[in-house]
Amino acid sequence: MFAARLMVPIWFMLGVWALGWGSLVLQWGARIAEGSQAKDPMALGLSIYRSAPGLLLGTFPAFAAWMGLWWSQYPAERALREQNLLIELDNDLPLYQPLSFRRYFLSNFRLQVLFTLLPVIMIVLVRDGLIWMGDWMFGPAPSLDMQQYIEMASVVVSAATVFLFAPVVLRRILNTSPMPDSPLRQRLDALCVRAGIRYRQILVWNTHNHVGNAAVMGVLPSLRYVLLSDVLLERMSDEQIEAVFAHELGHIVHRHMTWYAVFFVMLILLLGGLGSLLKPYIHAFSGEGATDGLIGALFIVSFLLLFGALSRRCERQADVYAARTIEMLKAEEPLTSQGLFAARQLATVGAGPLAPPLSARRTPVGRHGAGIFASALRRVALINNIPVNPRTRSAPGFWNTLTHWADGVVEMCNNWLHGSIASRMQYLQDLSADPRLTDNFDQAMYWLFCGLLLAFFTSVFFSALQSF
Repeated sequence: MFAARLMVPIWFMLGVWALGWGSLVLQWGARIAEGSQAKDPMALGLSIYRSAPGLLLGTFPAFAAWMGLWWSQYPAERALREQNLLIELDNDLPLYQPLSFRRYFLSNFRLQVLFTLLPVIMIVLVRDGLIWMGDWMFGPAPSLDMQQYIEMASVVVSAATVFLFAPVVLRRILNTSPMPDSPLRQRLDALCVRAGIRYRQILVWNTHNHVGNAAVMGVLPSLRYVLLSDVLLERMSDEQIEAVFAHELGHIVHRHMTWYAVFFVMLILLLGGLGSLLKPYIHAFSGEGATDGLIGALFIVSFLLLFGALSRRCERQADVYAARTIEMLKAEEPLTSQGLFAARQLATVGAGPLAPPLSARRTPVGRHGAGIFASALRRVALINNIPVNPRTRSAPGFWNTLTHWADGVVEMCNNWLHGSIASRMQYLQDLSADPRLTDNFDQAMYWLFCGLLLAFFTSVFFSALQSF
């Protein structure tokens, strides 16, 4: 299944840039332009090719193949969950019948297709609207270079707009509902007050007991949502839920969403400037679309290597923040019921100024905080059928060695964004043994973000240099 998933984007890239699928979609747009009696059918065809209809048509084969893999995977997924019933009984976890194929398909369609495709379509629609308004108000661009600059600026503005407002739409795609008032909810509100964080709502992610996960969406406090899935709320202790919730707050406190946006803009500008620099040389040896194919391939490779490394470091920083927060809570006096109620009023957007936060950034990771968060990670792994410990080396022999190597590659790719459960648990235990290690980690993250800022401004300068 991993090999099949890996082949889908590779096959799609070959289809677009080598086998003529991109040209077919472009010709389809040109035929529509001819039917509309446009002055420049190919130009209008290119605009349709890059707009929402062309995007949906062009990516349909890849998404259809991706959804076909769910049909292939479902029997194995069901069998795996049935085999885990005894493990769940041994761990005092509630039992549920595996999802039907219809519910399994719809759940994956929401999470893997709509959650990914809808923001992209929104960006394209906003960009199309901006370009249309510009043409209507000021007329078409006088040159092709000016048209490209306008299109790039429109993409940046539309991406930033969707990035800010998409959580309002995405929370409905994921089938969420407000978390009801309870002692646990009040404790989570108190965590937000301690961290100095506001939010729009704490949501329960209804997955029909299929996904055990948590997430945070939104940069603006008025559009920020913290999600906890129904499985986590049912199968974890309140202390473990607090640890997972503190991990999500760590992403907000350290502004990881903003850093991810800086990374994407940096990568796009850098590769765009590189494409402009290499375009005359590539056209001398290859066709017109060779530059786009090369830049697309470089973007995917760079994204896989660099964003995976950045995401793992940010996840580790959120782990450290959660362990620090749990350690800090141990030393504090618990809030009274009146204090918990007041915390919810303060944490909600528009309820007045927050008190100065009790920062957990300088608190060293202690054994208590590391132990609680490690237990939460172990429970998350158990809920989601994730192996905690890496596979041991198999018996000697060519086939066993090859199988062990393939398993290692799959495990590495599955842990691409977060790192393995075992490595995250061990790292926190190492930090708890020596407070100086926590300070060293803080310094390393500081220099990582400084390097990212330097790369961002370098890419802006490089892209502007290539444009002029």
